[in-house]
Formats: sequence, structure tokens, C-alpha cells
Amino acid sequence: MKLLKRLYLKEFLTAFAVVVLGLSVMLSCFDLINAMDKLKGKGAGSLVLYAVLVMPQYIVYTMPMAVLFAALFTVGHAGKNKETVAVMAAGGRMRALFMPLAFTGALLTLASFGLSQFTAPAAMRKAKAMTGNSGVMVFQEGTIWVRADDGSLVRFSLYSRELGSAKKVDIFQFKNGMLSGRIEAEGAKYEGDHWVLKNVMLYDFLHSKTVRSARMEVPGLIKPQFLDRQMLTADEMGITELYRYSKRLREAGIRSIKLDVDMNSRLAYPIVNFFMVLFAIAISLRRGMGGLAAASLGMAVSLFYWLIYTFSLSLGYSGLLPPFAAAWTIPLSFAVFSLRLFMKIKD
Repeated sequence: MKLLKRLYLKEFLTAFAVVVLGLSVMLSCFDLINAMDKLKGKGAGSLVLYAVLVMPQYIVYTMPMAVLFAALFTVGHAGKNKETVAVMAAGGRMRALFMPLAFTGALLTLASFGLSQFTAPAAMRKAKAMTGNSGVMVFQEGTIWVRADDGSLVRFSLYSRELGSAKKVDIFQFKNGMLSGRIEAEGAKYEGDHWVLKNVMLYDFLHSKTVRSARMEVPGLIKPQFLDRQMLTADEMGITELYRYSKRLREAGIRSIKLDVDMNSRLAYPIVNFFMVLFAIAISLRRGMGGLAAASLGMAVSLFYWLIYTFSLSLGYSGLLPPFAAAWTIPLSFAVFSLRLFMKIKD
């Protein structure tokens, strides 16, 4: 029994590694091709580095499919060879026989969570920097420091990509290398082709005077498209950064539905790895299948799950579903379904 458990675990891990690495490398190469125009002039080493940096994100995306295929292949192969029949005839229990696979699925869930929260965001930031889409500004939890077109240093204390507006804006103006003035505004919104500041206080250091204004138009500052392109996306932030950014937006009276959905999705997506293993074990023991059948079923289930999960997230983005429901309904439903199938395995 122990020998069989080790054998099945080895087969499972081998199949998982082949599938997840193969899919991740393929998707990383596609990403590299799309970014090739932004990486012109850089050596082959930089191209390889870029592909390696985006790979952790694709590993997280493809892990459920790889886990499902590996478990289907391993258990299906054992069933087709009548090994499970022999174990049952000897008094063995099926759930106990494949429990190491379930335990490994739980470990892979933790690994997926760690990759998506720590490794992938940091790697995506570095990959983004290589394409020239970052580095000219600092972004942290909604606060942006950026050099404007006129040479001013601007701080958007809380910028909202969806609304194209900001809360509390500070503009530090320079002349001949010296700080010449400072503009403080409670809010700002991009209208037409310029920023409009509201409730403004202007400090003129050169003439030692202060001017208050309810509204001020600032042309030639910076376009929101530039901020949108360079600020961190949800994939480039860890869960703690997402939470703090979302909290700051809520405290400022700004609700970002997409950010809330992404934050919940970041927590919900990894758990499916564990339940994919349970699902595969239960299905394979009900009906033996070969390698081709396992691959076909794994692909079909993975694509179906991905489609309905993506559809659920889109309903959340549009506001038709609450963020928690949009991100958690499909994973939890699949978890309950898989657990019920696993518990019905006849020993």
C-alpha cells in the first residue's frame, strides 16, 4: 500500500510539472512576442529574463488545469490497469490510497496562494519596468508621485483610475532649480484636455504671498492615460496592497467595484487546486480512463470552469453581482460538488 502511494504521488507530481511548466512557458512566450516591440534593442538575456518574470503569473493561472489533468491521469491509469480492483480485493480503501494526492493538492493550493500574493506581483512589476511602462513615477496604495510635463513634481494622494479623478493633489513648482511655489487642492478631475483643481491654495514662495481659489485649471500637467498605463494593476499588487488601496478609496467615498472583485478573486482562485484533485479522484474511480480520455476530460472541465468563473467575475465588474458573490460563488460551488463526490467513493 505504501509503495503504491509513493508510486502514484510520483506519477502525479511528474504529470503536474510537465503540464504546468509546458503551459506556462508557452504562455510566457506569447507574452514575450506581444511585448517584443517594447523590448527592441535589448539582448537575448533580457528577453529570456522577461519571459521568466511573467511566468509565475501564468503558473498560478494554469495550476488548476495541471492539477486536474495530473490527478485524472494518475488515478485513471491505476484504474485502467485494475490496480484499484486489486487493492479493494485485498481490503484496501480507495480514499486512503489516494489521500497523498489530496494532501499534495492542499499544498499546491498554499503554493498557488504564495505565488499569487508575493512572487508574481513582484515579478510582474520588474517585467513592466523592462517594457518602459514604469520607473518615472512612484505608486503606493493609491498615492502617486510623478514628474509633470512642465517639470513640476506632483503628488496625487489618492488616484482613481475608473473615475479619472484624485483626492488631495499637491504640485511643487520649480524655477532655476529652486522651489518657487506649491499648489494644494482638495480634489482634481481631468476635464477636456487639462486638470481642474478644486478648493485650491497657492503658495507663491518667490513673492511671499498666498492665494485661495475654489477652482483652478492646470494645462500641461499630465494626462490620465499616462497614469493609467503606468500605475500598478491588480496583478502587480499583493493582497495587502490591494486591501489598503481599496480601504483608502472607501474612506475617501470612492468605491472601486473592479478592485473589490479582483481582491476577492485573488483569495478565491487558489482554493480550486485542492478540489480539482478531489474531483479527479472521484470521477476517475467511477469510470476508468486512459491517458487520452483523461486529457480530454481535464481540458473540458478546466475550460468550462474557466468560462463560468470568468463570466461570474464579469457580472461582478458590471455591478450585477456583489464582489464577494462574483468571486466566490463558482469556487465554493465546485468545492461542495467535488467534496460530495469524493465522500461518495465506495471503499
